[in-house]
Amino acid sequence: MPRIFLALTLEKDLNDRIIQIKKELKSGELVDANISWIKNNRHHLTVYFVGEMEPEQISQMCEDIGKINLTGISRSIDITAISFFPNEDSQLLSALVKPNSHLQGLHEEIKNIVVNIGLGSDLKAYRPHITLGRFKEKNRPQYEFQMFDESLNGKFKKLDVLESEFSDGKTEYSLLKSFEL
Repeated sequence: MPRIFLALTLEKDLNDRIIQIKKELKSGELVDANISWIKNNRHHLTVYFVGEMEPEQISQMCEDIGKINLTGISRSIDITAISFFPNEDSQLLSALVKPNSHLQGLHEEIKNIVVNIGLGSDLKAYRPHITLGRFKEKNRPQYEFQMFDESLNGKFKKLDVLESEFSDGKTEYSLLKSFEL
């Protein structure tokens, strides 16, 4: 069964700044780190990870998402820091996004749709982030990153329904449907 998640696609200028941050990390403090970096054209802000879904559930979810008024959602986000996600001991390196009422509201609407089509609710708090890469070793060295002096402000342009497939040590995403904002 396909593993499904919903994500916001970044506008080009914000994606370019994420690429620049990764370049600085690769040539700076993470120069010797063994990291599988997210492809530069694959950066996204995860709104909701659904998990495994039947094709008819995916269709129903997409139909229900199409009924949401997406035009009223603020498309601005603030990136506050580079850190590990979900905690300091994890392998995932991310740009942390400051939660706001628009992101939280969208997350809640998607969660309600998912619950209404018969899939369980995620009880974890929503913590928006943009994945930059994944450390390949479980026993990676410890790194400490600083919060940004000023948040990086940017925008996203659409809500995507994506299928995630893990193969040969890499995660690949396939776009199933997009919703313009």
